[in-house]
Amino acid sequence: SAKRCPLSVQKGLIVKLDPLYFFLPMIEALDREEHDLVGATVGHGKRVAYLSYLMTRSLPWSPDERLAFVLAALLHDCGSVETIREMRDAARNRKPFSGTFSNGRVVDDASIHAQKGKDLLQDMPFYSQIKGVVMMHHEWANGTGPMGLREDAIDKRAQVLYLADRMDIRYDLLSLSESGFREMVRDLLGLEHIEFSHDALVLLEKNLTYEAVQKLQEIPLNRLLKSVVPSHACEYSLKDMLTITRFFERIVDNKSSFTKDHSHGIAMKALAMAQKYGWNEEKQERFLLAASLHDYGKLQVPSSILEKAGPLTAEEFQIMKNHVRWTYEVLDEIPGFEDIRDWASFHHEKLDGSGYVKGLCSKELSFEDRLMACLDIYQALTEKRPYKEGFSHEKTIAIMRELACKGKIDGAIVRDLDAFFEPTRLPS
Repeated sequence: SAKRCPLSVQKGLIVKLDPLYFFLPMIEALDREEHDLVGATVGHGKRVAYLSYLMTRSLPWSPDERLAFVLAALLHDCGSVETIREMRDAARNRKPFSGTFSNGRVVDDASIHAQKGKDLLQDMPFYSQIKGVVMMHHEWANGTGPMGLREDAIDKRAQVLYLADRMDIRYDLLSLSESGFREMVRDLLGLEHIEFSHDALVLLEKNLTYEAVQKLQEIPLNRLLKSVVPSHACEYSLKDMLTITRFFERIVDNKSSFTKDHSHGIAMKALAMAQKYGWNEEKQERFLLAASLHDYGKLQVPSSILEKAGPLTAEEFQIMKNHVRWTYEVLDEIPGFEDIRDWASFHHEKLDGSGYVKGLCSKELSFEDRLMACLDIYQALTEKRPYKEGFSHEKTIAIMRELACKGKIDGAIVRDLDAFFEPTRLPS
């Protein structure tokens, strides 16, 4: 079959994007992170999206509504990793960890990730279509859930999502037999009006078959999702795209306390330099988008490597270096993003060809490639890490001048950074 095209650039600042392609690599990373932190089963988000889609496929939704619900199901636990880390930080500092919803009801530690997920998603361009779904996905039909909502007050889609979530948590779908499937359905139907709504259970009985569940055991999740969810492209402005990439920034930066705010810091500095050079508005936004995406590939790097305080082994460093290759491969799927792909992916290349992963040299690196590389170095050196304090502007520039003298980075750009990022003018 023809390759499913995730994005094509339209005239002006509008892009046409199939967001499923953009979010799947991020969900893989979140699933692995949850597995590393609390032993969650890898692939949870994708299986919940698959089950949720199947149960609702008979509903008369528009393509936009259907895709938005699949994205909500896919991203429903996006607040989990951040919540787990905050809980562990609180425990390490011997401080209580709790949260409250707007009605003043105190929620338990395990449920607050639903609220954090809602907070993470609320600026997304598709959020208006899924409002309430992620926030309510742990509510019980009898009103004993974290928000205390009863069945008639819970978003019906949230109940379907919660039903899919509980199926994957409580049952081993990857080894479930046909008799086990029938037993699972009986168990769930027995919780009508207690944990699950009548409407959600009707959709379960009507639309979910053992044959569909069996496909989870036979077909890789990415391929399975792409085969059942209809391809649907959404039009986004570059402002919308930057909102989406800010979400990615937060996910990447929260994979490791060592790199917290790294992506956002580079993005803001990239925009400041683009404005300094007098680039037109579209080029400024494209460079900002590239900066926001420059560490997208770190979603694939284990946190144990990202958070290692000491030197990396040769094998660990090779895995770390691959993050730029993974960034390149994702962005290479997007027609019209060739410049953004290169600006984002070449930030570890060096003018003398000693960088990675392509080993490009000065004649193969554009001014924008060189600028992104310098911004990445500047941000990394000035950041505070658990194993070092952030270097001062002066010390950072001194190190970068030495690299320029060795033919590694562009000396003229280093001079521009020195003049523009003096402490009194440094953007936040």
